[in-house]
Amino acid sequence: MNHSNSSSHFLINCASSRNDRIEYTNLQSLRIIPDNSKLSSVSTTSQRDASHNVPALPDTLREQQGPLSIASEVNGRHPLEARLQNWEDAQQTTKLEMYRRVFGAAEPIRRTMELGIVDATDFCPEVMGGPDSMHRDILLNREATVDWEDIYRGGFESGRGGTDFHTEMEKKLGI
Repeated sequence: MNHSNSSSHFLINCASSRNDRIEYTNLQSLRIIPDNSKLSSVSTTSQRDASHNVPALPDTLREQQGPLSIASEVNGRHPLEARLQNWEDAQQTTKLEMYRRVFGAAEPIRRTMELGIVDATDFCPEVMGGPDSMHRDILLNREATVDWEDIYRGGFESGRGGTDFHTEMEKKLGI
């Protein structure tokens, strides 16, 4: 008999009356600390967008940045930094799993769909001030907090001049 749920599968094999076994696969855990996702391999386009003409090379003219040093992107980083980059995603995954256990599968599906709708429709180019994350903050229950990204949009990269309007529209529309 094979029972399936939206995020977990319970496989019960009854091979014989003597050797009944229960195997649980793909169970979501309530993990608070994210996995270590430190890079073990690097490609030339892993840190930047690829050029349209040469897909193996980053597009330095459109990004208005200098040449990329892959060693500086990978080496010299603390192992804790990889975990901190995934902190919000791990917390959101844990919260959605708790909602699924308490309210059923519909609640995390609804919340994920609402976040997808906000991400798809909330677009404002950097030239006009960038996107406002108010709707996303309300859905994630962070409207009463002030984070680094609320003040310095774009994080540490915000002082680099940014992309032009046309490049941003091409990226948004997939051209």
